Amino acid sequence: MPGTVHCVGLSRRSLLLTPALLAPALLWPQPAASRPLWAGARYSEHERARAIQRGFTFVHQVATDPKYFSDNGDDLLWFYFTISANAADRDLRARALRLGRERARHWRKTNPHVPADAVTADLICSLVSGSYAADQMGVPNREIKAQLRRAVAHFTAMDFLMFDPLTEPVPNDVPETCSTCGNENARGVRVCSTCKSPLVMKSPYDVLSDALITTYTGERYGVVLGARYADVTRWLPRMRPYPAGKSETDAFDDVAYAITHVIYTLNDYSAWRLRPEWLPDEFAFLKSNLKQLLGGDDAETLGEFLETLRSFGVTESDVDMRAGIEFLLSRQNDDGSWGDRDGRSIYTRYHSTWTAMNGLMEYAWRGQGASFPEALTRARGASMG
Repeated sequence: MPGTVHCVGLSRRSLLLTPALLAPALLWPQPAASRPLWAGARYSEHERARAIQRGFTFVHQVATDPKYFSDNGDDLLWFYFTISANAADRDLRARALRLGRERARHWRKTNPHVPADAVTADLICSLVSGSYAADQMGVPNREIKAQLRRAVAHFTAMDFLMFDPLTEPVPNDVPETCSTCGNENARGVRVCSTCKSPLVMKSPYDVLSDALITTYTGERYGVVLGARYADVTRWLPRMRPYPAGKSETDAFDDVAYAITHVIYTLNDYSAWRLRPEWLPDEFAFLKSNLKQLLGGDDAETLGEFLETLRSFGVTESDVDMRAGIEFLLSRQNDDGSWGDRDGRSIYTRYHSTWTAMNGLMEYAWRGQGASFPEALTRARGASMG
């Protein structure tokens, strides 16, 4: 997901029970009649704009629910921030900034400082993530930044990333949360220290994805979370070539999310265009697997593929891009969301909606470049020409 910082023990697929969403719908201007998206398209520009507006309203309803915002506020601020910074639609951008500032002010009131005790690496990551998004929307807190800089001195790269990218590549011995008792075990442990159940190891691509997001966000904010971003991207050549797999498998998801987050963190979440020859392996994976995603029902991953391919300059003249856009427009739920309406994870529901929106949106690209040029150079590795 765009913007989410995941430190040790956090998962992009974490579960939260969801009651009904009751926040009032937003009022949007009525657009004039518009032309089809392209010659022969099933949908019009108006229908695409309306789908994005309805998706935005759904996520905003989640963000104004006190429980959901308490649990996911730092991540939800990134929803407003990235849209307000990079959407091509001026009205959408302005609305995201206005509502995002209101949410950021609320988040600042409930997170005014680093607690004096019970500080964990996960808490630091959450505070850094939310603080960076709030800063970027014009709601700063300089005092908490100074506190976070002092707090990180008590933690190591292992605490934030489960490995030290200065001394080793992305590991394959990081255990998942114990499925029996929910215990978090130390790296390398194969049997749960609490209930003695066998443990499953995380995919190194899952570890990579979390490390990219964590170090990128920390460096953007100015509080290093265990390592610099370029210290992680230096290991990308070792992760290639990317394994092939069917789109409905967990292994495919881990590789796909790692690749989309390579792109997100290098292009500042859709601010910059990247050249396909800079990252040929990542571009080839996205392009070659886009079509098979259309055979499933995964709006979340499809949205990330469409958005990151746009960064590489793939346009709506591409037949698979057109098919992906029409697929997303055909799968929106009545409440404006995408994905399983009966799912028990509010994170999955709003994140699927967010990424589907991003796949439909157009972007105000700032030109060709990268968030951190050194990180791009290291990411290219053997692919450099």
